[in-house]
Amino acid sequence: MACPLCPGNSLDPLGYHCVTCKRGGDVTLRHNALRNVLFNTFRRAGLSSHLEVGSGWGQESSRTRPADILVTNWDNGISAAFDVTVASLLNSSTIMEAGMYMYSGAAARAAELRKHTQNDSKCAELSWKCIPLAVECYGAWGPEALKAFSQVATRLAIRGNTSKSMALTDLFGRLSHSLIRANARAILSHSYSHLMQQVDEL
Repeated sequence: MACPLCPGNSLDPLGYHCVTCKRGGDVTLRHNALRNVLFNTFRRAGLSSHLEVGSGWGQESSRTRPADILVTNWDNGISAAFDVTVASLLNSSTIMEAGMYMYSGAAARAAELRKHTQNDSKCAELSWKCIPLAVECYGAWGPEALKAFSQVATRLAIRGNTSKSMALTDLFGRLSHSLIRANARAILSHSYSHLMQQVDEL
């Protein structure tokens, strides 16, 4: 069955193409949903956070955005530029990169390294620390994301008078819920488009 949004590609029984197809806007919606969960969580943790900050922060002419979320009080006065990305597991380049790491989250780790290549120099010019937050499309997070979430959970536990493990469990629950909803929406949108196309052809 051909994808209704990008002819030439086929829909697969497991829905992999649906959750990675760049047509229809579902990939962007998923990215933004995860970003918003993290942004709200950072704020609840008492972190001074700003959305979609460019390398020319404060200058309207800048179009580059190394930070999906900029946290200006991250660690010992250093600002952190968090860049959210979702890794496609079966992309040929990802498979080659992830082949160097034989563990769950290997594709996410490869995505983290790509983000460093793209953004480290931009962030260094502004004295920001680049921290990629990479997740595989089925839910495994990269090591840098896990380390950052641990630091955020410590802050949440202190502010919420709860345990760090409870704060971390709540964060992963929110992220997982957001990711699952976005993937389900992508599968439904592709399937619905295909059904509507069939109806139109009757």
